[in-house]
Amino acid sequence: MTSKLLLTGLLLGSSAWACAQTTSQPAASDLTPDQAARYTAAHDSLMRRVTNVRRDAESRMGFFKSSQGSLGSAHRRVQAYAKAKGVSSFYSGVNTPSGAGIVKIQTIKRRFGVELEKVVFYDTKGRQTLIERRENHVLTRLELREYPQDLGLPNSRWLFVRGDYLMHMAQPTLALATKKTFYYFRALPTAD
Repeated sequence: MTSKLLLTGLLLGSSAWACAQTTSQPAASDLTPDQAARYTAAHDSLMRRVTNVRRDAESRMGFFKSSQGSLGSAHRRVQAYAKAKGVSSFYSGVNTPSGAGIVKIQTIKRRFGVELEKVVFYDTKGRQTLIERRENHVLTRLELREYPQDLGLPNSRWLFVRGDYLMHMAQPTLALATKKTFYYFRALPTAD
């Protein structure tokens, strides 16, 4: 009985150790200049697209509503809406007028001394286009979805996560075409 437990523990421990060794990030010296240049180009392209989404959302915002958790909890939610159709001035009432679509939702929570923030941007058709997550004001995850004009599914998806990892998934609009996924990363500087 004890030999079975010992064997099981040995197998589990060795497989976890092997996984930990194979998933390490390459050092800066292992990267070729071409890989670093591709990461920089992909990162710059993503940040330009994110800036355009934010700029578009800022131009559509007309008013916002804010709510806070009860009993003094550190949970705050701010929802920004587009200006209602046919209304020439900004709306500042309690109720949302018909025709005013959501533009942005920002949720801030405090968990175990860490401030967690999630910001979601929406396009004019109500589809999620940009999702940002931050921990203590540091960007940890950024997801950008680009939609074709008439379809509800994204044809391009960008994902940037902590550690400078970047994924770009291109899904052509044709049903027969295969999706392509590209991975980019920036290596950490070597510790001498």
